[in-house]
Amino acid sequence: MEKVLQSTARALGQSLDDVFADLDRLVDAAIGVILAPGTSRGKLEALRPVVEDIVTRQGGLVDSAGVSVAPGLFSDVDAWHQWWSLVGGKLAFIPHNLNPASINYYDYTEMTWYERPMESGLPELIGPYIDFGGADTRIVTASRPVRAGTRNVAVAGADLSMESIERTFLFNLGRTDKDVALVTDSGKVVASNSARFAPGTRLEEDLTCAGAVPVNVAAIASPAWRLIVTA
Repeated sequence: MEKVLQSTARALGQSLDDVFADLDRLVDAAIGVILAPGTSRGKLEALRPVVEDIVTRQGGLVDSAGVSVAPGLFSDVDAWHQWWSLVGGKLAFIPHNLNPASINYYDYTEMTWYERPMESGLPELIGPYIDFGGADTRIVTASRPVRAGTRNVAVAGADLSMESIERTFLFNLGRTDKDVALVTDSGKVVASNSARFAPGTRLEEDLTCAGAVPVNVAAIASPAWRLIVTA
């Protein structure tokens, strides 16, 4: 069982590392666009080909991706969330309500996937959580800061498909009579081979127990997820 858990953890870690490598490309492109002449949100449209390549290349793991800028960065808007998603096989810009006076206001600056990399300056893996501001689905977001000069000016992120993560988990785990859960550092279930543990619920197990196997992601300082054989 230990070998199966280790191989499953490696497969998951490699797929997440690949996402963060693609986010590196998006960060590099975003820096070039942000530092280019002009202070309008419109220039972020130049990132579309990079995002399209990432979403397409990830083959279903990345549902959507984009860049969210720090308030005050552009002259024509207070804040801007440039996000695209595959819709009907084509990349489409996903509009969000960024009007603070609106009841449906989407304040991305208060979202954990934005706040944490902006404050820490490090890549983050956030979720699963319900994306009420987007498609109202449960997702995981990989994000990392965009640094220009001496400050973080934006966050580049990618929303990951829970179904794709679950397929990788189950395929590599294979058939077993053990109940296994993939959990975050806070104990939230990302995927499981048992109906006892639904994604998004909290696992009441010792996350540091001897049987826990970390999912190592090179881009992140410490293991964000673990594989737990449940009692």
